[in-house]
Amino acid sequence: MDYIDQNMFPLLLLMIGVLLIMDAVTSYQQKGVSSISTGNRFQGILMTGVITLGLLVYTTSNKYWDINSLYIALIPILVPFIMMIMQRKKDEIHIKKYDPQDAMDVLERNLDDKRYSFKKDIKANEDYMSSNYITMYHLDDSDQTIKIKWKDLETSGLEVEFQNFVDKDFIKEVVGDLRDERPPIAFFKFNKISLIIAAISIYIGSMQLLGF
Repeated sequence: MDYIDQNMFPLLLLMIGVLLIMDAVTSYQQKGVSSISTGNRFQGILMTGVITLGLLVYTTSNKYWDINSLYIALIPILVPFIMMIMQRKKDEIHIKKYDPQDAMDVLERNLDDKRYSFKKDIKANEDYMSSNYITMYHLDDSDQTIKIKWKDLETSGLEVEFQNFVDKDFIKEVVGDLRDERPPIAFFKFNKISLIIAAISIYIGSMQLLGF
């Protein structure tokens, strides 16, 4: 107990480094294409809640456990829970370092294969610089929409939002095709920034634990 209390910061750095490495491995296995749904968001809330309550129980004795401690525990849980409720009708695909036109070609091909008729609209994203764009797909005779946020670059991060989309299997097929059609990627090059931060965090944390 005393050891952890005295070395909370370096242990936190080590944990951050390990989590970044795990995230890099997961991202590489998914080829930089991940799907986010209500279920994923709920799992994230549960994980946040368990970690928060665990830290509070571990660092606070029952003698000092009061209503203020409960509020501290609930705040990081309630905020994502409210966001999950607000986004319950929205599924997302997050894509790292992908050619925007190739990604949209995959999406449009799947829409055509499923015989979804749609109207496409492209506009600049006014919240950012001019190189940021939004592409909207409005499905005919339906309130289902697909919104893609992307940058006018050779490779870009993309956020694909499926609003009110009923066909969940369609989203899985798009994710699968995006992964299959991505050119080969190198693990270290693909996750360079995350791995550098992880290495720095682990190095500083280890040096502090060793007394340097």
